[in-house]
Amino acid sequence: MPVPVLTKVLSHSADLWSLIDPPKLQNASADLEFMQGSDSTIALPWEVRYQLEVCISREIINEYNINKQFVKKLADVAAQDPAKARHILEYVATQEKRIYEPLSIFDDPLALAFTSKTEIPHYCAYSRKATITPSTMYLSSPTVETTNRVLRHYSRENKDGRFLRVQFTDELAEVSALFR
Repeated sequence: MPVPVLTKVLSHSADLWSLIDPPKLQNASADLEFMQGSDSTIALPWEVRYQLEVCISREIINEYNINKQFVKKLADVAAQDPAKARHILEYVATQEKRIYEPLSIFDDPLALAFTSKTEIPHYCAYSRKATITPSTMYLSSPTVETTNRVLRHYSRENKDGRFLRVQFTDELAEVSALFR
């Protein structure tokens, strides 16, 4: 029986971040060049980027499975209708099933038809949430929550759910809540 051979694979960062994060620029001419438009990064609207990071933090889509073709397709959909791009990713997050081929979500008729917006009472608002554990951070899709005095005061700024509720929790409590 042959002896298995172990090979060392060098670590590398996911391509996703170099595709969607602007480069860290060192001089004024590079800043000017970036501001004039660069093919190296693809801009995603804030709400679409947030929802993509929800899918990544919940391990529904792995950042190493995301390629330039997926980001470009997502950006194209977002350029036409940012809400539609966000709804597609919200659908993926609600399914809570791992997706190994991210491009396949653009072929899913249920994902393309999904909308999360419903009429909510005047005393409620959409709110995003970040749950911080000792080892990681989990982002959540916008959910309907009862407003408080602060949210009502800044209702114009929160029209699109721009507030972020932050919760700190123990590792075990969050893990058990994720897998229920």
